[in-house]
Amino acid sequence: MKRLAILAMLLIATYTQAGELKLELYGQGLAGSQIRVAVYSANAPEQFPRGEKFYRGTASEASSDRLIVLLPDLPSGRYAVAVYADNNRNGRLDRNFLGVPTEIYGFSNNARGRFGPPGFAEAAFELGDGTVAQSIHLK
Repeated sequence: MKRLAILAMLLIATYTQAGELKLELYGQGLAGSQIRVAVYSANAPEQFPRGEKFYRGTASEASSDRLIVLLPDLPSGRYAVAVYADNNRNGRLDRNFLGVPTEIYGFSNNARGRFGPPGFAEAAFELGDGTVAQSIHLK
C-alpha cells in the first residue's frame, strides 16, 4: 500500500499539462509553398527567430493562401513562433544581397521588428492546457 501511494505521488509530480497550438496562417503567395514553422520556448529565448535550436518544428504544404497548422502536446509555458513560405524548398529563408528576405514570413502576435526581426518578448504568448490560436499574416 505504501508503494502504491509513493507511485501515485511520483506520477502526479511528473505530470505536466499539455496544450495545443493552432496556427491560422494566411498571406498572398502561400499557395504552392512548403510552410515551415518553428516554435521557440522561453527556456532559450536568445534562439528566436534565427536559431536552429527551436523547441518544435514542422513543415506543411499549402494548397491555398490560408493554412491551419496544429501543434498538439506542448507543455504549458511561454512560446514564440516564426513561420516562412519556403517557395523553392531549400529549407531556409532566402534573402537578397542586402539581407532582406525574398520569401514571405511572419511571427506570432504578428510582431514586426523595426530593423530586423522582432525579439522574443514581442512575439511571445502563453500556452496553457487548452488550445491557443494564433493568426499569423505572412508578408
